[in-house]
Amino acid sequence: MRRDEEERYLTISQFSDRLKYKFDIDPELRGVFLRGELSNFRVYSSGHAYFSLKDEKAVISGIMWRDTVERLSFPPKDGDEVLVRGSVSVYQPQGKYQIYVSHMELFGQGNELLKLKELAKKLQAEGLFDESRKRPLPPFPKKIGVITAKGSAAAKDIVYNLQSRWPLADIVLFPSLVQGKEAPKDLIRAFRLSQQEDIDVLIVGRGGGSSEDLSAFNDEALVRALATSKCPLISAVGHEIDVSLTDLVADKRVSTPTGAAVAAVPDKNDILASLDESEERLTNRLTNKIERYKEALESFSSRPFFLNPQAIYHDKLEDLSALKDRLMRASASSLKEKEHALETLKEKLSALSPYGVLNRGYSFATDEEGKILSSVNDAKLGSRIKTHLKDGIIISNIEKKEGKAHE
Repeated sequence: MRRDEEERYLTISQFSDRLKYKFDIDPELRGVFLRGELSNFRVYSSGHAYFSLKDEKAVISGIMWRDTVERLSFPPKDGDEVLVRGSVSVYQPQGKYQIYVSHMELFGQGNELLKLKELAKKLQAEGLFDESRKRPLPPFPKKIGVITAKGSAAAKDIVYNLQSRWPLADIVLFPSLVQGKEAPKDLIRAFRLSQQEDIDVLIVGRGGGSSEDLSAFNDEALVRALATSKCPLISAVGHEIDVSLTDLVADKRVSTPTGAAVAAVPDKNDILASLDESEERLTNRLTNKIERYKEALESFSSRPFFLNPQAIYHDKLEDLSALKDRLMRASASSLKEKEHALETLKEKLSALSPYGVLNRGYSFATDEEGKILSSVNDAKLGSRIKTHLKDGIIISNIEKKEGKAHE
């Protein structure tokens, strides 16, 4: 047989563990209601009772722990037809399933349980117990409402644990009856008062009791009212084995008043411990970061620039001197070119100047005001003219004018 095929085979205990796990996580098996005939009912020295429940076609083993046996309102005997509720699980050593009974009564007294079961089915069908309606509890509530009996042990327990765990929260009590015929109406009254307050979470509960004592928390009108709560609701009604309709409609269900306080608020000691851990982590991170920066600084400080910062300026001064020499040479060269061009222009200008003509043996005449005479018609008889030569001026009077003969 290959190893992978061999691993597919479970031991009997492994299979029994898996089967028990399946039973324990099935919500339908955690709240089972059965009717049957008692047989082999025995109470042992431990106080626990072991028995069988049967009808004409099947039988199931049952166990009832000592505290449940002590609360029985009648002495069970073989042949009694009873109504029981409890949870079904697997007894691993023998590999058989059995019911762990939390409540038992004679069949004639079970009508209320049947009505309660029908009411639960109706409310479930309407969606009042859906998980999708459950709201998360606020992590740090500022104001907490508590509905329970005035001066009761449950009230003291809830308040004490809330204050010791999270003293920053304000607690508002809404006293109410928690058992008896008038309890449902009084609980609804207290609930409506709580809805007028700006609270973050509401606790509804009591300190446990028999199923009759807890019946007020199965009232249909109360359950429908609680379903409208503006804030998350914590139900702390009865013990783990007792599940009320208030438990089902609440956003969070706990079994004890202490459990309600634990669910409602964080523990300041846990917060302080968490802050200490965060502070230590932050300190370690900052210390490590400082060390890394210190190492980086030491690495940078060993580089040539930081060892001799002036070196970079010396290099730049040399570069600047070289650039200055290049600029001077370029400027001198450019100036020489411009001077040469200027001389050339001067020569051209000199060649075009009238005074340049005088150097070649020519002359020109102007009147006394210096206006050049370009025609005999510009000169008047008897006026004085100036004749410009290359080395001076001759001043003379005009006695006669002759025009140029045309060829």
